[in-house]
Amino acid sequence: MFDNNVTDHKPNVEAIIKNINTISMELKKMKELSQLLLCDLTLCFSHPVKTDDLKETERNNPLFEESKMSDVSLASDSFLI
Repeated sequence: MFDNNVTDHKPNVEAIIKNINTISMELKKMKELSQLLLCDLTLCFSHPVKTDDLKETERNNPLFEESKMSDVSLASDSFLI
């Protein structure tokens, strides 16, 4: 009886571990992006640019690109506990 219960839960445990790894990688990406945005913000406040120059710069090179988060596909969400 105990062996059967363990084999039934093994796929669920593996799916949970995969989901945790996926979440961890996405959190690392978010941390890096937030650090880059903080650096941009720090630079903007420590070295202000005249508004005319800033408008010209924004037309040529946006200050930051919109973040494109990859679709996070988690393993099966139906866990029987």
